[in-house]
Amino acid sequence: YLNPYADISGVGKVVVFELDNRTNYPLLSKTITDELSQALQKKHIFTLSTLHHTDPKWRNLDLDVSNSYSLAELASIRQQLKADAVLFGSLTSYEPFPHMLMSLHLKLVDLRSGKLLWAIEQVWDTSDKRLELRMKRYYKDQVRSGYEPIDWELLITSPRNFNRFVVYEVSATLPDVNRYARTPSSSENRLNFSGKSGILQKTLELPQKALKFAAELTTIR
Repeated sequence: YLNPYADISGVGKVVVFELDNRTNYPLLSKTITDELSQALQKKHIFTLSTLHHTDPKWRNLDLDVSNSYSLAELASIRQQLKADAVLFGSLTSYEPFPHMLMSLHLKLVDLRSGKLLWAIEQVWDTSDKRLELRMKRYYKDQVRSGYEPIDWELLITSPRNFNRFVVYEVSATLPDVNRYARTPSSSENRLNFSGKSGILQKTLELPQKALKFAAELTTIR
């Protein structure tokens, strides 16, 4: 989900909270959080900093690991961390080789207004044939060579490369430049289709779920 009224280009600094780890792999949340931050930095949309749960600054915030924060908590985050927005969420499931799977639920919230700017809730399951096609495309475009003869199957055998593929897809749902900010019309009471993005966007309310990778997404549920 990308808020059609939000000017993401106006967000200067984003703090990325370490993800809430709901898996059986205690070290994984730090790894995925760091890789997600690196993937987002390559978009050059805003300045990023990462805050892990072991950081004294996190303890000073006196927050619970959560998928939502009150306006008072958001104001405190802004004041203490000098940020414009916060990215947080959860690593809800993970399975290693031979059946690699990961699910994430992420939100980007404007600390100045409390508005949801962007969200994604997605499962990456390597048994899904549609995911296999995206992996092949990613390997061809982003990895290209160096892993013959295994080629794209590197992504379903190497946890590190699978993780990188996942965070690449997450980052790809954010725009390279802000093309979505506009003033809503009082007559807008419909679903608007953006031909450039290939994403059907709901304009009257912020949906609670969003959410397939933009290359395949045709509706926001």
